[in-house]
Amino acid sequence: MMTKKAAMTPSIKTSNLSKAEKVACPKCDAELKFYRSDKPHIDECGFESYSFKCSACGSTLAGIIDPADDKLLLTVSP
Repeated sequence: MMTKKAAMTPSIKTSNLSKAEKVACPKCDAELKFYRSDKPHIDECGFESYSFKCSACGSTLAGIIDPADDKLLLTVSP
């Protein structure tokens, strides 16, 4: 489980290193702005991982950065 420090809020810019990325909530399809962290959480499998709430429907979302294409892969967290 991620700590609050490791979680990212998609609507707040936390780094000057990345540009806003548009991602869609997998539950309600709302468009969210996502900024990668300059000090990301690395999970136990070695993936750069993120967790945040959708600002439209309130669902808790979890995702990893796909190392093949550097894109955020999101899912609704139980």
